[in-house]
Amino acid sequence: MLQNNFSKVIRSDINLLVTLYFLLENRQVSRTAKQLYIGQSAVSHQLNRLREMFDDQLLVRTAAGMMLTPFAEQIYPTLGNVVADLEVLLKKKNKNLHPHPIKDIYRICVPEDTYIEDVSVLFYDFAHDENIRDNVTFEVFNRYDSCISDLNEGKIDFFFGSSDNLSGAICSSKLIETEFCLAVRADHPLANKTVQLADIVKYPWIDILFREKANSYANEHWGEAINNMRCVLKTSSANAAITLLSHSDAICSLSDDIINKRGLAQVKTKNKIKITNYLYWHKIMGDDIFHRYIREGLISRYVSENINARK
Repeated sequence: MLQNNFSKVIRSDINLLVTLYFLLENRQVSRTAKQLYIGQSAVSHQLNRLREMFDDQLLVRTAAGMMLTPFAEQIYPTLGNVVADLEVLLKKKNKNLHPHPIKDIYRICVPEDTYIEDVSVLFYDFAHDENIRDNVTFEVFNRYDSCISDLNEGKIDFFFGSSDNLSGAICSSKLIETEFCLAVRADHPLANKTVQLADIVKYPWIDILFREKANSYANEHWGEAINNMRCVLKTSSANAAITLLSHSDAICSLSDDIINKRGLAQVKTKNKIKITNYLYWHKIMGDDIFHRYIREGLISRYVSENINARK
């Protein structure tokens, strides 16, 4: 029965699928080789085998760099799920041997308050499914003016986002890539239109604070327009910004997943902002086995759920 159902799996080198996932994610042989701790020639050889296996080029070189073929775009989400599930499987342990928390409260900082609900459920469900929910509380909150300093001092246990202003004591694990866009209400005059930056200057601007790289990149790509727009609100709350967007002609920078989830529309420009998100933690947590256990399992779940949400 096994041979009848899984003959292709048995005849194939499944390790190649792991290589393929990272090739499609990185779109670069050298970066993939470094990530997999093998030589570039080995990755190139595996890519040739994968092309034969799927009868497709998978990655093609263009003026803009290596790009995925339509077939590769189609299988990429599935590969992400396979790799994430393998990571979870390889970390499975006896349910009775789960480590116990060494403190009562673990503090979690998310990039914006729009993510508090999802991350709260993510942590709760993980702890519930893994039978490690007893005697631990998760405190979930969004950015504030001293959050980076608190992370650098070990006062935050899990920190989601993307930042360069971190000390050498901070560890990280890569999560997913997010695209930031100009957002407006669904019936805004510029909704879903492709515009020049000069076209947005006459509209009000909403500035969301404490966003690290997102704000830095926004100023880099859209700064010539933003600097000439009338700022009507500065806030640390993306929810507050979204509420005002819905009741005005204002424009704001938001991630594409939030725009879609909240029924907003994009204003399209030639510049796109893509940011890789990470999970950060202080190295003093290295001796906290509970922190490591939930961190490693959570990364796989977070990536898997986000890949599914973007299908």
